[in-house]
Amino acid sequence: MKFLLVSSVSFIGLFFLIFNAIIFNVNKIVRESVSKIFLWYLISLSIIEICCHAVGILFPNSNFFISHFYFGFQMIFLSVLYFKLISNKLMQKLIVAIAIVQFSYLILVYLNNHELFWIFNSYEIISSSLILVIYAIYFIFINIELEHKYYNFSIGLIIYLACSITIFLSGKLELVLCENPYIDIWIFNSLFYILFQYFIFREYLFIKKKTKIKAK
Repeated sequence: MKFLLVSSVSFIGLFFLIFNAIIFNVNKIVRESVSKIFLWYLISLSIIEICCHAVGILFPNSNFFISHFYFGFQMIFLSVLYFKLISNKLMQKLIVAIAIVQFSYLILVYLNNHELFWIFNSYEIISSSLILVIYAIYFIFINIELEHKYYNFSIGLIIYLACSITIFLSGKLELVLCENPYIDIWIFNSLFYILFQYFIFREYLFIKKKTKIKAK
């Protein structure tokens, strides 16, 4: 029952991710109105999440290593996305420098200790999430007076990653907050992930509406 509850919420998040990836790519007008990096971000994370769920079903508790691909690809695609969205030259240089330092460090860590590749890396998750939160906040701040694309997406990203950071900072990844009814801390992460996907869907609706107005 406990496993069914957690997995059901997780599968709902996966469904909405795939749904968002499909609608952004199927609608030609919307597809041409967003960055190709954003489209590849949705597609790549959909593939990674499908693999994660498949491995988790076939080999329970053996899919932790896939988190490295998830956070790695997310870091790459969204760093490139915000690099293109932010016109400030200094900030662009910082994005490039941070990406180089972050990935160089992680590569060295996994080369020196191969066993870390098969488990969650709290540093990787917290640091990459915090970096992207800063980019998203900065992007919203500099465009605060404008109605613009990626606003809904950035808001959702901040909320979801803030939740992930809180969970991993707690250091209690298997914490059960309530035994009756059962509530695992991972459910909160999955629920916020669903909320994130809702904001991505709102982004789709915003872009679709704007493109229709321009077409008239």
